[in-house]
Amino acid sequence: DVIIQDRNITTKTETDFEATYKGKRIYISTNHGFGKPKYAHLKRFNIDVIDIKTGMYDVQSYQDCHTMNDAIIYAVKGACLVSD
Repeated sequence: DVIIQDRNITTKTETDFEATYKGKRIYISTNHGFGKPKYAHLKRFNIDVIDIKTGMYDVQSYQDCHTMNDAIIYAVKGACLVSD
């Protein structure tokens, strides 16, 4: 399980999330230009995970998810910050 401490979370709403975790900056948002989700019951999230030291992207993608928590899980798994 991933527990991102509240002090490391800058923004957490239904549409936007920003936090630092294990040396990475995680940005997730539904405010983007990537169109609508494939299915109406999902939301399309822009997901970026950036290494704070190098500025390199570990994840630079979009994903259709049910909730913000699902998008966060996608981000940390995609950046190999947690195993399955």
